[in-house]
Formats: sequence, structure tokens, C-alpha cells
Amino acid sequence: MSNFNLEEFVRTAERIRKKAIEENRWIDNPSEEELRQLVEEQPGIKKTVYRNFVAESEPTSRAAMFTENSVDTPFGEEERQLLVQCEKALAKETLISIDRIVGNKDSKTTVRLIVPKNFAHTAYGGGKLFLTPKGEVKEPTYQILFFTDEAFETNKTKPLPQKDITIRLAMLDDGRMIKIARNSNYIGEYKKGVFAAEDWNAKTRRGGIFLHAGCREDYLQSVHGEHRNTGTLLLALSANGKTSTTCRILARKGKEKSWLIQDDGGALMPDGSFHGFEAGGVFVKTEGVNPGDQQEIYYGLLKPETLCENVHINGDRYPDFYMVDRTTNGRAVIPRRDFMHASSHIDVKKVDNLILITRGPMIPAIAKLTLHQTVALMILGQAMESSAGDPTKAGKIRSEFFYDPFMCGDRAAHVNRFYEIVKGLPHMNFYLLNTGGVGEGIRYREITLEHTMAILDSLLRGGLEDWEDSPTGFKIPKAIRMVDDIYLHPEKLYTTTEFEEKQKKINKFRRKAIREIGDNIPPEIKKIFKTKT
Repeated sequence: MSNFNLEEFVRTAERIRKKAIEENRWIDNPSEEELRQLVEEQPGIKKTVYRNFVAESEPTSRAAMFTENSVDTPFGEEERQLLVQCEKALAKETLISIDRIVGNKDSKTTVRLIVPKNFAHTAYGGGKLFLTPKGEVKEPTYQILFFTDEAFETNKTKPLPQKDITIRLAMLDDGRMIKIARNSNYIGEYKKGVFAAEDWNAKTRRGGIFLHAGCREDYLQSVHGEHRNTGTLLLALSANGKTSTTCRILARKGKEKSWLIQDDGGALMPDGSFHGFEAGGVFVKTEGVNPGDQQEIYYGLLKPETLCENVHINGDRYPDFYMVDRTTNGRAVIPRRDFMHASSHIDVKKVDNLILITRGPMIPAIAKLTLHQTVALMILGQAMESSAGDPTKAGKIRSEFFYDPFMCGDRAAHVNRFYEIVKGLPHMNFYLLNTGGVGEGIRYREITLEHTMAILDSLLRGGLEDWEDSPTGFKIPKAIRMVDDIYLHPEKLYTTTEFEEKQKKINKFRRKAIREIGDNIPPEIKKIFKTKT
């Protein structure tokens, strides 16, 4: 057992702050205009014809493989040296400090970001994700500090697994969190630091469970004529279609409305409500965005206050969202006020649908799940790796527990908390959505965004009423308006023997993933994939 005192993280941050103030190196909560000026002075910054900024980050994605937290890993000498190194490095720098509110405007949770002046874009863009507090923040709930050393420059020529990066999150018993990021200035590290802290506090202090989910609210006319309001959560790993499906407008008739509530996370509570954590902006992936497929995102990218990260700018200073020579993980922070249909609130009182987004050639485009199947598939967390996670493995099918690479603590306890919450919400419906494709090789059929949105449109309007058993082990709709039946029947793209063999292997893999969680989960979850399909 380590005797490391996590308060050392707090004391280090405080010493860094006090010394910078004493030496007049502390830029405290600069205004929007001041931050823009600081970004314009940052080396390498470009400005588009739309007057917004584009920065290049190092690395171009979050660095999960170099990240550890104090809940899952005992901290010791390595962390002591990291704090010493951080304090020494930042003692030479002019520092930007911004305070923001985590959650809605009434939230008491705050986060302080401290970065060197030459990381101004991280503060400018990252700060837009959250609301600005009206008064002084004396003791922030969370603090996130960035610094670099000599390896920062040499890292630029190396693939992510070979870079020299250290990231640590100290989770204190009273709900505070301090994150230290060495050799990264990627905005996502700031955002995901807050995400991880909210994730931990939701289940340990607030009685809910934080989900890596987008949330949308729709008021649509149903197939029977009446209008109804529905709240929907869409869970997925980054870059598997979560933001696209959460952000797309379905409303198209008088009285109808589609609202983006939250695009990347929030806490599901036992009463069925959902509480977002980012009330300021939306952190979107920019690869291939165009006004035909994603107009809601596209026009937000052209607003002057949007901050783009790792987006290609051509010679005429126009952004090119198709040019991905540097990375396919181009990103942008779009203020909610510049997003076409962002709601005025980030919380909903009732969630009606919980949709798991996955990818795999044997999975129907849409399937209806039982409660037990949902919990089991959350454990599996099957999705596709993207350049937002590990660019060297982008495109490969992977499993991530609860679709949440930022979860910490006992996994069985996490499963049980989720199970107890959703078991107490009998009104909630559960679905599995495949945003990749079905079949393989020459028989592969891509599931496009248009297919996915047509499915969601039918689902949220109550048009998918008749469900039947599928050899995949789930229930599928008998038909979907505007979507070919083949997307519901992947078994038709294989011989009977091929399909049965592949299905057996899938279920064996699923059972193994569930067994690895241990014996402290309900038996009905452990046996969910043991029946023959």
C-alpha cells in the first residue's frame, strides 16, 4: 500500500499559482477578447477566412495509454517526481488560468485550467466547453495543469505509442481532482480530465452513474398522429457515430423540434433524469464534415468563435475537412450558441431510450434489447477504435468496458450500479445500433449515416412496432421505411454454416468478457449469452 499523500497534488498546484502571482506571471481569467489576442500570438496559429483559429496540437489525440489515476493505481515516487518536474517547468512560464463551471449554471462544481502562455489555444478552445462563473472561484473542485519538457519537440515525429508522455489524475476522497498532463496540449485532455472526475463522483458521491453518451430530445409527430416528446441517450466510443446521431435534426414539420442536449456525457440518475456536464460548447470531430450530411455541425465550424484543432487549411485560408494528412482526428470546439439546435438546457427529466452504438459485420443495423442484454453489452462495449483513441489501431474492432475509457474503480460495482438504476426505470427502452456495416468482403454492405438517421426517425416516431427474433440473438423490426431489409439480416450475407460458426465465436468472446468482471455481478447477467443462437 502506498503512503503517498494525494494532497501533494493540491499543494503543488497552489505553490505554482502563488509563485506566478508574486512574479507577475499569472494571467487570471482573461476575457474572451484577451484570450483571442493570446491565441493570435501563439506560434503556429492560423486564421481562416471565417476569422476563426486553427491550432496544431501535440499529440493529435488523447493519450490514454500514458494515463493513470489514483483509484486504480497506487501513486508513489514516480508521481512525486512528476510534481517536482511540473512545478519546476511552470516556474519559468507565464501562465494562463481560467475557471469554469462544470454542469448547468446552478452547479457548484468548478474546474481550473492552468497552462503555459504558448498553450493559449487550449485555454481558449477548452474554456468554451463550459460556462464562465460570475464570481471569483476560490477553491476549484477540479484542477488541470499542462506542462512540457525537452521530449515535447521530439515526440512530434513519433507515433503515439512511442511518445514520452505522462498523465496522472489524483482523485481525492472529498471529490476534488487534480490532473497533471506532461507533454500534451490537446484540448481533449482538458475535457476528459473533467469527464473522468465527473465519472468518479457521479457514482461515489451523487448516487448516479456517468455515461459516455450523447443526449437528444425530440418533439415529433408519431405514426399515429399525436406529438410526443422523447429523451434519448446514445452511448458509444469516440468517432463511432455518437455526435453525428445525437446532433442530426429529425424535426421537419410544424410544431416539431429536435434539440441537442449534450454530445458526450452526463449522469443518469435513479429517477430516470440525465444531467449533462458541458453547458458551454460542443467538442466535435471534423473529418469529412460537409453541409449535405452534417449541416448542423458544418455551419458551426465556420463561426468566428469556433476553435479548430488539427484541421487542414488550404492556401486560400479555407478549412478542408477532407484533407487528413496529419490526422483523421481533426477537432473543433463550437460554442452552443453557434450550434444550430443546441438546447438552452443540458439536463432532461426523463430518458425514454438508451441506445448502444456498435460496429460489427454480424450485428443488425438496429436491434431491440432486453434489460439483461443491455447490461451485458455494456460490459462488452464493442466498438471500433478511432484516431481519437490510438491512431495506430484506428479501424480495428475493440472492446471498451461501458464504452468508457475514463472509468475508474471496481468494474463489478460499476455494473451493479448501472443495473440497479436501469432496473428501476421500467419505462426505458433499450436498443443496439450498428453504424458500421453488415457482411464481409464482396458481400459487405455499408450502413450510411442516412440509413442510421432513417432508422432513428422511424424509432422515435413509433414506427418500429413489430419485432421478431433474429438468429443474432436479438429482436429486429420486421421492416423499416426507407431502409432495405438486408441491413437487418446479416445472416443472409453468409452461408448458414459460416454464420453459425461466427455467431458461436462472438458469443464465446462475449461470455469471456463478462467472466473477466468477476463473480460479483448478478447471475442473470453472467448467463445472458449462454443460450444457443
